[in-house]
Amino acid sequence: MRSVLVCAVVFVACALGSAFGPDAPRGTAAPPATPTPYGLTAEGKFAHRPAASCSAASCHGGGAVGQVGSEHSTWAPEAQSKPDSDPHNRAYRVLYNPVSVEMAKKLNIGEAHKAELCLKCHAVVVKDEKGVVNEQILAEGVGCSACHGPAEKWGGDHYTSEWKAKTNRQKAETGFVPTGNLVARLLTCAQCHMGDADRDVNHALYAAGHPRITFEAAQMHNTKGYRKHWEEKTPQPDLEVRLWVVGQATQLRAAAELLRVRAERAEKGAVADAKFPDRGAWPEFAGYSCYACHQSLSDTDARKALSATPRPPGTPGWEVWSSTAVKVAHTHCADAFPGLTAPSIGEVEKLQDLMRTRKGYSAKDVAAQAAKAVAELDAWLVALQDAEDRGPKPMASGTAYKLAGELAKNALGTGRDSDRLADHDWDALAANYLGAAAMAHASGGVNKVKWGAPIEKIRDGLRFDPDPNRRVRFDSPWMFDFAPAEPKPGKKSEVKRIEQLRQRFMDLRAATAPTGGN
Repeated sequence: MRSVLVCAVVFVACALGSAFGPDAPRGTAAPPATPTPYGLTAEGKFAHRPAASCSAASCHGGGAVGQVGSEHSTWAPEAQSKPDSDPHNRAYRVLYNPVSVEMAKKLNIGEAHKAELCLKCHAVVVKDEKGVVNEQILAEGVGCSACHGPAEKWGGDHYTSEWKAKTNRQKAETGFVPTGNLVARLLTCAQCHMGDADRDVNHALYAAGHPRITFEAAQMHNTKGYRKHWEEKTPQPDLEVRLWVVGQATQLRAAAELLRVRAERAEKGAVADAKFPDRGAWPEFAGYSCYACHQSLSDTDARKALSATPRPPGTPGWEVWSSTAVKVAHTHCADAFPGLTAPSIGEVEKLQDLMRTRKGYSAKDVAAQAAKAVAELDAWLVALQDAEDRGPKPMASGTAYKLAGELAKNALGTGRDSDRLADHDWDALAANYLGAAAMAHASGGVNKVKWGAPIEKIRDGLRFDPDPNRRVRFDSPWMFDFAPAEPKPGKKSEVKRIEQLRQRFMDLRAATAPTGGN
């Protein structure tokens, strides 16, 4: 149900979970000298091995799809059947389809299946000393080592008792990504599903036809038809609530780091080249809300009357998708991880203010503030990661319900604006919806909780409309601000969609109030 909202991505959530054996004991690793979370794949530091090396029946190729000991069998192309599948093994083959071929022509980067720009996320590129690409590893697409780390130093040891006695941080030093830890897992996913210095899906790629990159960890984990090759050890609702909290910190961290990289390139005068079109463009439009511009801009009355943030038409907000709900996750971090006090994110707020006001909007100033924000978010992620490794305490009953209520309030203004939308942007409304939907899913599903009805109505209000002339669905919220929707009872006039959504978030706020419908 929830998957209908998120725009298409290159492929669905990163191959997760520890497919190479049991998770490490939840020991307490010595805190690092610099607060840096572990979990980013050690690209270039260690050698990769093909996914086929994990496929022995005694390892991860047991053949019983969906069961422990059959992780490779569950992931492998040979085991696929629609609609139940793992899209990661198809990531390389996608580069041969007509859309990819046409994109490559428009970008003038040669063949998509050979372009470094594409292969960074769609495959694992391994070359020998003569520069010859390992075709087996390439053809596997996003194979085991793409998400679990290059196996040179740990592939032969990860099943031993000595290995299992290591802390997660010690394992990470060998190139292994301990994906049983949610922070390590989502940092790895974000490398492709958000981007980094080497994987920058910019506005030039969007213009050529690349699907928009939107990362929402809780939604991706529960996409219908995505067959997982692992089993979660943390029960619901704790798992999904924590997944959502960690996801908010992770996606904003990735966005801030990408902003820093882009700003530094612009400051240094980086220019486009054949491999990376438009690299160095400033400002980089891919970091802004797409639908501030990619929707009808004719009617501004709805923005003025219903929104506490009446941004002028065509004025995009920075990373609205990734930043809208992070304050809720930060404020209620201790609800998801009892006993944990989240570090300050004051520098993050300063970055948001800088990008919102555009005062002193030089690439140099932005790069400097983004670096401070990334350091702060890293400190928060380290705290979350350590709490995970220690074994977080069980959440209090009703935590998911509480966070759903906070997200409903977050979608609306405060004080005199409490019955107006805090931000009318589609991304802002979608971010609050997805968080609330995750809380409902964690609690058994929207059909199981008394407060599920307004969530379903919000989802319906955020769906992209069909074009009445072509009878095809738009890939943006066409006429979002003023499209005719349900008629008011007893009246011939029609309610504007944005008015409907405002009312539905108010309904969700009422339903999830302390005296509401739990």
